[in-house]
Amino acid sequence: MTEFAKRHPGGAQLLSLCVGRDATILIESHHLRPEIVQKYLKSLPTVPGAEAAFGPEESFPKPLDSVLYQKIQRRVRDEIVEPLKARGRAPHGRGGCALDAGAVVAFFVFALWTYWRTPSIATGCLLGLAGYWSGTGLQHTANHGGLAKSGFWNQFWGWLGNDVAIGKSSVEWRYHHMVSHHSYCNDADLDQDVYTALPLLRLDPSQELKWFHRYQAFYAPLMWPFLWLAAQFGDAQNILVDKASPGVEYKGLMKNEVALYVLGKVLHFGLLLGVPAYMHGLSNVIVPFLSYGFFGSFVLCWFFIVSHNLEALTPMNLSKATKNDWGAWQIETSASWGNGFWSFLSGGLNLQIEHHLFPGCAHNLYPKMVPIIKDECEKAGVAYTGYGGYTGLLPITRDMFSYLQKMGRHPIKR
Repeated sequence: MTEFAKRHPGGAQLLSLCVGRDATILIESHHLRPEIVQKYLKSLPTVPGAEAAFGPEESFPKPLDSVLYQKIQRRVRDEIVEPLKARGRAPHGRGGCALDAGAVVAFFVFALWTYWRTPSIATGCLLGLAGYWSGTGLQHTANHGGLAKSGFWNQFWGWLGNDVAIGKSSVEWRYHHMVSHHSYCNDADLDQDVYTALPLLRLDPSQELKWFHRYQAFYAPLMWPFLWLAAQFGDAQNILVDKASPGVEYKGLMKNEVALYVLGKVLHFGLLLGVPAYMHGLSNVIVPFLSYGFFGSFVLCWFFIVSHNLEALTPMNLSKATKNDWGAWQIETSASWGNGFWSFLSGGLNLQIEHHLFPGCAHNLYPKMVPIIKDECEKAGVAYTGYGGYTGLLPITRDMFSYLQKMGRHPIKR
């Protein structure tokens, strides 16, 4: 794969996630056209006996074994992506986010300039809001490979929107978010977003119940502002020391990814702390800088946690048929909220069902996918958890807090 990685349409940084592991789920879920994948795979050499070096074969359900997923995939290609070819959109579903990305970059530049000119709690929070949008509307789609048609530009915008704008490592994000969370959404043993919350948060009924979990619905929002701070220590440990995050080894970690991590950290602190400190003095910048980190982290955590932490989305409540079907699993362990307006302001983060089925697609296609997925779910008898409209964030937030309260009281259930 070494030579092919250099010409991989999605970029070498995405293919590196597959090194040393069964990458069936990653490959099948990130490509809208399986026949093109097969064409490329047939052109690559095979090595007899190499399977032993990759550990056990994937035992989790796989995307293309799901009849439901294949039906939805076919309709998305035929009804959404193909008609866009006349407008220059490639049939793989990537690209076409120039307007969205431009709005994010413009808002971040404006917020940064305002913050430089007058550092305060207000301008720090404004920059934090811009950082949130950069994390969802720019880096999220780019690091999944869907913002641009070019693998290089996806890596660039993903790095700029993540490492530089919000101080979170792109490479760490790709491994934990794509290899772990997206493949095994809400699985208490395989999804980092579930088991790394312990012991502070109990998000699954199979996990050990502590006395303080009774209060987690109250203290969880107080934890959200510290995401940025935790990332500074966690990323350094994972990339420079462990070369792994909990449950996921960085076997494909490249030297240029480590270099970009270091450069991004220098630019992040230089632009958000060094420049305003030079202009106004360090003592006048510390509080605004912390306001940036706390407020941006709060909004980002809030908008993400609601999409997977509801009682209806718990794997224990899924039917046997759903547990054996990757497409149904992704749908019934995720929730979508809001509409196209919120999709623009969250980079499609609000439409998690659509995003989990098609993580490598441009996020501005997700609103178009909603009626297709709902229709196929109704036909298949699969539950689609959605909170539509402009105010959908409110009821889903209410239900998320109710679930946290329940998880804080109910004993272990396996």
